[in-house]
Amino acid sequence: MAKQGDGGGTKGEDRIFVRDGFRSFRRTYRVREVYWGAGTGAVLIGIVGWVGWKGVHPDPTLFDMSAALSGNASAGAPPVDAPRRASERLGAPRAPATESGASAEQRGPLPAGLGAGAFQEGKVGHYSADDMYIKINGRAGYFQSFGARSLTTIALEGPAAGGAPSSVDIELYDLGESRNAIGAYNGERPPGVEATVADGSTYHFDRNAAFLARGPYYARFIGSDESAPVVAEVRRLLELFRREIQGEALPWGFALFVDALKYPASAVTYVKSNAFSFGFARDVYKVSLSPADSQEDMEAFVVAAADAAAALEQAGRYAEGFGSLGAAAGQTPAKVKLFKDEYLATYSGATAYERWVFGVRGAPGVSRAAEVLEQVRAGLAGLPEAVRARAVPSADLDAPAGGDYGAAPAPDPAPLPASEPAPAAGAPGAERSSEPDEAEATGAGKPGEEGSDEY
Repeated sequence: MAKQGDGGGTKGEDRIFVRDGFRSFRRTYRVREVYWGAGTGAVLIGIVGWVGWKGVHPDPTLFDMSAALSGNASAGAPPVDAPRRASERLGAPRAPATESGASAEQRGPLPAGLGAGAFQEGKVGHYSADDMYIKINGRAGYFQSFGARSLTTIALEGPAAGGAPSSVDIELYDLGESRNAIGAYNGERPPGVEATVADGSTYHFDRNAAFLARGPYYARFIGSDESAPVVAEVRRLLELFRREIQGEALPWGFALFVDALKYPASAVTYVKSNAFSFGFARDVYKVSLSPADSQEDMEAFVVAAADAAAALEQAGRYAEGFGSLGAAAGQTPAKVKLFKDEYLATYSGATAYERWVFGVRGAPGVSRAAEVLEQVRAGLAGLPEAVRARAVPSADLDAPAGGDYGAAPAPDPAPLPASEPAPAAGAPGAERSSEPDEAEATGAGKPGEEGSDEY
């Protein structure tokens, strides 16, 4: 700050801060500036007033649900056929519509007339296997691993319950084959929840939700709450889908485990890829042999191969996989090699019968493993000819399963041409000694396939 008297100024001129900030030092000003300033202020005041008025008096057509609901306009909105229908305001082309306002192609396999009573059909969404992540985000990979072809969704809007609107959301997945639908269904079924298998349907009800596998379709019905109207609507929809969707005979694995071996159908499932955390283990039917409240996790499994030679080759790979998790533990009376898990102390093994691979995983002892293997062998031997004709590898195994969960394992590298010399000893890719070490002799120490995607 300048001292008083510096520069020859007076006492009043020595201040740095302006004493009167609103004082204008301009001797003249233009009247046009005043007009422009007043006009700009008036415009701003007008905009604020218009926004406030629109907030109190919104456009009634903003609440028009005619594009979403099945023909019933909401209170205060123009009729469905009025010019200001929501979909037309957005410029959407009008397609031949069903009673829900969606075209037959958009509805896909959804049964007609889903809305009943107080619940009305909402918008129908249809997604391919490539873009279903838009609707279900991270769950898309799981369904793609089961060969998902499409996803169709719809919401049924109901009356308000407890001050909040009620609804039932439906997701219907087309998985191509009944084995895929059952596999996806069982993968999402919580442990200990019993499934009902009847008339070609596999389903269960859980509080305010229901889940159904029927034919190639897997359906999920999710209620917004546990109120009585919502629960009743979920049950009604479950029965409607069971009645309207065409059922199919259960896959051949059920004929073996349920019809021949008398295991409960709810314990049988299908794993399309990466069974037991083995990348090569695909197209596997398995049955849980342990009670839901048990600490055990014993399973029997079966896989159809193209022929007897392929079955023997696959059985050897399963044996190597089980061996990589522990050490050799003898064999059964039928000469099936068993392996004891290093951490779980359970026994597993696999072998072949004709063109089928079968085995046991997680048996508590050698005798129990041998008993189960013999039962499965007897069941395969007694399969009717009609079931044997169906017990073939899945037709889509050669196509890579989409998503992160079902990517096909990378093919084995091609052998070097005969003209190329073999790598020198000690170099990358050089052959190992022809004498196996102790780990190889027992089948242990070989790297297992990583990345479990089993559900």
